[in-house]
Amino acid sequence: MYPRPRRRGVRAAVSALILGALLSPAVTANASPAEPEAPEPARIDLLLDLSGSMNENDAGGQTRLAAAKQAVTRIIETAPEQAPLGLRVYGATYPGQDKKQGCADTQQVLPVTPMDRAARTDAKKRVEGFKAVGFTPIGVSLREAAKDLGTSGKRRIILISDGEDTCAPPPPCEVARELKAQGVDLAVDVVGFRAPSSVRAQLKCIADVTGGSYADAEDADSLTGNLGTLFRKAWRTYNATGKPVEGSPTGCQDAPLVTPGQYLDRFTGGRDLYYKVKKRPDQRLQVSATAVAEKGYSRGSIIAVAAGPAANGKPSGWLREFEQSMGWANVISTGGRSKPGAGNETPAPDDTGCIVVENQVTEAGDKPMPVELLVGIADKTTQGAGAQSPEPRTGADAEGGFSFNSATPIGPGTHRQSIAIGEAPFWRVELKAGQKLTVKAGVDTPGDFPHSPTSGWGVTVYNAQRESTLCNEDHRSTELFAGRTGHFERVCGPWQITEQDDAKNPDSNGYDVPGTYYIQAQVAEPDDKAKGIVVPISLTVDISGTPRAGNSPVFYFGDAAAQTPTRSGANGNGEQGAASGTAIAAKDDDSPAGRLAVPAGVGAAVLLVGGITFYVLRRRRAA
Repeated sequence: MYPRPRRRGVRAAVSALILGALLSPAVTANASPAEPEAPEPARIDLLLDLSGSMNENDAGGQTRLAAAKQAVTRIIETAPEQAPLGLRVYGATYPGQDKKQGCADTQQVLPVTPMDRAARTDAKKRVEGFKAVGFTPIGVSLREAAKDLGTSGKRRIILISDGEDTCAPPPPCEVARELKAQGVDLAVDVVGFRAPSSVRAQLKCIADVTGGSYADAEDADSLTGNLGTLFRKAWRTYNATGKPVEGSPTGCQDAPLVTPGQYLDRFTGGRDLYYKVKKRPDQRLQVSATAVAEKGYSRGSIIAVAAGPAANGKPSGWLREFEQSMGWANVISTGGRSKPGAGNETPAPDDTGCIVVENQVTEAGDKPMPVELLVGIADKTTQGAGAQSPEPRTGADAEGGFSFNSATPIGPGTHRQSIAIGEAPFWRVELKAGQKLTVKAGVDTPGDFPHSPTSGWGVTVYNAQRESTLCNEDHRSTELFAGRTGHFERVCGPWQITEQDDAKNPDSNGYDVPGTYYIQAQVAEPDDKAKGIVVPISLTVDISGTPRAGNSPVFYFGDAAAQTPTRSGANGNGEQGAASGTAIAAKDDDSPAGRLAVPAGVGAAVLLVGGITFYVLRRRRAA
């Protein structure tokens, strides 16, 4: 069991959370900040079975071939532009009975190339013309697919097959061992499409010996879902985004000046990062920080964010939040909002504060890791800005994204997909005062799932300031499997959105404020042998109650923030922002945010190697 004690609020008697003045959109930062290094995307060759058996009409009312075309087309349509993707088929051209000719029937129909618009259009046309006519030379085709990928960098073959190799020798599992023995970074993922039990052992062997994943598919939907899961696993599942900035490691006096928006910096050698910020006393500040490790955090890693008047030492007078990781995760995030003022504050001409992102994640010699900084401001003049919520997605389009910025917008209902163990997809829901949120997430683990003492199923909900919840009253976010298999479920909530703040409702833990709430699910801390196994999950969102008008804080997060996967205008926190191109005044007149009209975006991306922490030991707010 992993206890998750409630966050304790500790409030000091500081003067009404003085928050400075809103700035222009430009960042007064070092001229040439170094961007964090991004891992190269894997080169992928999709290997598709077009043998005669793919013409069977048993894939949910259509032929296996039609279902495969649908699944492959979706992969082509959704592939990141920078992701190198190729396509090889076998059994596509020779309809005869000569085994020598049939077992040589393998062709590369699309070279491994980034999926720009031209490549995407060409690939879709080629898939449309596929016919299934021939033999099943899996082993020979695996060798050729490995050649398609070259000899450098991360490489993956994703094989779809409905039957066993009809051309052995060479046995496909032996070919897989041969490829692995070459010492190159190559794995083979396999989808068995309506494959009989006698064939699964052969297909699973290919995945097992190369360190790949195996998944079964019975119809077009499951083939599309499982194939998409394997591609997401091969591509990036967290891509830190934001406007490059270089925080000061030496304190507030040398820090760059930041305005509302999302920024991208990096942690090095355990050093904290400092940024100056201007706020007026009648405004509220939100700061969220997210650090992204390439392979995961050690237990006890801590990230904290604090803000307050610029002075010697670390600022903490306006807000302070921190989160501590307890294991297998590669993302750790925390954030907070300042309290509202008393309402009678006098604007000041030059209120300058300081933000610090405290780093107890990296140590000297560690590889620098990306850190996202999200800064927002709210005041009375932003209340009238009319925000549009993102269009909720359903069905295959509701597959989770892999960051706060690329979280998939969903509405009430049950959403189903498959995930690879080690993935940690995100969804987002928009909540207004008067509504109530309940989240239920379930997973089905196979009978041969390789357990570890700390593996379990978890669901985490983040509030509008990106703080993680306790999930429920038993203070756990993860239910341990304890050697069991089958169906597991976690329920979070309900939370009533009331517009209250912690001073009025100290037990709310921030889960009463309107805005965007984020949902993330994962099989946490699995045994290494489990990573990559594909399992079905369900996510049920219930939003009840009637939205009501009120004086909820409306935070502005900057015109230049990364764009969200929304229909228009809503920023990445689901709250209102300024119209694109609107200048933000630096003057001390009626309000720097007074001319805001339409929302602006915060955040979109697709990102790498799995997960976010499910375990939070402690989080503290002082102000």
